[in-house]
Amino acid sequence: GVLDVNGSSVSSDEIANYLLHKIKNDGTKEQMDTENVYLIPHSSKPVNEYFNPKLLVGLYPTLFCYGRGAPEDQSRPVKVNLREHIRYLLSYNDRRFETNHSFIFVVFNLLQRRDACFHAQLIATKPYFRASADEIQSLKSKDIEMALDNISKKTYSSESNSVLNKLFHHIKTIGGRVMGSAYSRTALRTCIHALIYNQGLPSIFLTLNPADIHSPVALYFAGVKLDLDNIQIAQ
Repeated sequence: GVLDVNGSSVSSDEIANYLLHKIKNDGTKEQMDTENVYLIPHSSKPVNEYFNPKLLVGLYPTLFCYGRGAPEDQSRPVKVNLREHIRYLLSYNDRRFETNHSFIFVVFNLLQRRDACFHAQLIATKPYFRASADEIQSLKSKDIEMALDNISKKTYSSESNSVLNKLFHHIKTIGGRVMGSAYSRTALRTCIHALIYNQGLPSIFLTLNPADIHSPVALYFAGVKLDLDNIQIAQ
């Protein structure tokens, strides 16, 4: 068998070779039963989720049965966006991806974190804009890595780096287009204020909450067979 205490010294190629040897084992059934020990604990380091085609394949071997078809496979001749690839997986006719108990939540979390990293912006008030820009340029990546490491260990002190301390006071981070973030709610609130300013204050607010038994989307995810192409005609 294969036993890795730390969970980091056994490569994926060694695991694949071991499994192939077990499949091709010509020994007796008793030998196969006694040698069938396979234990790989979790590693102490998180797996890289950026441009890693083995991530979802390893998480969901029953969904990617042949170990192929994962998003962000660099060997694929045609590059497919992650969001478009996930939309394609959720449109499978057998619905195995959309009916899985955790797949949609995991990929939604991946998309949210990427939006937070790729579309985050820094804002500063006008009096501190030029000074803040100069201070950001003076920072080194080593200083930021050290500050992040101290913050994760809860040993960060504002007196250790005066430049970072000033930036924390004068600069705020906004979420950009991250769905469900505080900034997205603030942007919607700004749209409502602009609508009131342009059209006037409404005299009544009306919120419609249709029952799930009349919602085609809720019925579809509940397993009711619906012809989505003719849903308007059926209604």
